[in-house]
Amino acid sequence: NYRGHLTVGTVFFLAAYATLLFALHIRVSVADALLGLALCEFGALAPDLDHKSSKIHRWSYAGSAFAGVAVFLALSLKTHDFISAGVLASIVAGILALVVFLLSNLKHRGFTHHAPGFLLFVLCIFLAMSFLRNSSFLPLPSILDFSPAKVTIFGAIGYLSHLIADAF
Repeated sequence: NYRGHLTVGTVFFLAAYATLLFALHIRVSVADALLGLALCEFGALAPDLDHKSSKIHRWSYAGSAFAGVAVFLALSLKTHDFISAGVLASIVAGILALVVFLLSNLKHRGFTHHAPGFLLFVLCIFLAMSFLRNSSFLPLPSILDFSPAKVTIFGAIGYLSHLIADAF
């Protein structure tokens, strides 16, 4: 159930956060922690994208549309080119919706519950966060400065928390 996965994801996030801060003495900014928590929770639910009745699957089409709107707003505010922004936003939303559709046609606890699904998730999160962080279209104020590597680690930990919880 999604509440259990979110709870386990939160526990894993807190353990990882404490390990980085206290055991490894690695600085974690507020932006790293907040975005890391969000990605950890997303990762804790992501393996169930292949299950049509899961909460994350049901939310994912709306999430795809939201991502498209966010891309449109960011690009159109920066460039004032509404047509290009609309085209790119539609492509982003369409690709995300297609991915969700393709995943929903896989066997539950198949691809998304094994190493290839995990590696693809980590790669996608890292690329998306690197793009967001380094995008000239969306300059972030210094308070929102984050490390793509750190927040990707939190997302990966969330994904692993799901796989571990499913093993019990």
